Amino acid sequence: MRTRRTALTLAATVSLATLAGLTTAPQPAAAASPWVACTTVLDGVTTRVSATQHTATIVNQSATSWATVSFFTRQVTQACGFTRVFVTTTARLGYNGTTDGATRKQGSGTTPLGTYTMSQSFGLAAPPGTFLPYRQVRTGDYWVEDNDSAYYNSYRAKSLGGFRWWLPLSDPNGSEYLPNYPGQYEYAIVVNFNRTPDVRIPYRGAGIFVHVLGSGATAGCIGVTKGQVLTMIRAIHQGDRITIVS
Repeated sequence: MRTRRTALTLAATVSLATLAGLTTAPQPAAAASPWVACTTVLDGVTTRVSATQHTATIVNQSATSWATVSFFTRQVTQACGFTRVFVTTTARLGYNGTTDGATRKQGSGTTPLGTYTMSQSFGLAAPPGTFLPYRQVRTGDYWVEDNDSAYYNSYRAKSLGGFRWWLPLSDPNGSEYLPNYPGQYEYAIVVNFNRTPDVRIPYRGAGIFVHVLGSGATAGCIGVTKGQVLTMIRAIHQGDRITIVS
């Protein structure tokens, strides 16, 4: 009798819960992203956007080694909408200004014009939290600028070999020793100029980054404040694009 009474009580409880809407209903499928590949104008600059791109960075040269940099994040509910996160008029470029990325020469002190993806980051500081792969710089780490190396225009430790790390930076094949730049390379985002997924051509140039602003013009990179680099590095996803114009 007690067993039957318990069963009736449980059945009644389930029925009441159903009537009250307390049972777990099937969850609706996640809405498909409305994002599409598109062409848009951001701060007066026309740029092509991929369907999976989360951010857009616009670098607009204003003087020889100066630029306005605008950083945008994508609006979740719009096909091609962006919100500007910051704009700065004090960004620095190469000491010789800009040049066509397709004909740039290594050691020219110029920033390459064009649109490029960004897919990795590094820095002497601890990982700041990023969607990009982040590599913390250690003793012995270089950015390879040896034109005869299979690792040209990539991050590599000298212990792994494969490039002439002992050549001075003044040599046409000298590589950049990353720990030598504790300010600029506290945080840096790699711009995929003359490297994967683009064609890699020796002597065209290596090591183009968005990094922390130093005391003046760069050797070809884009320098912005530490806070601005952190804003970017925490929002950029692999494959997001940077457009550099003059």
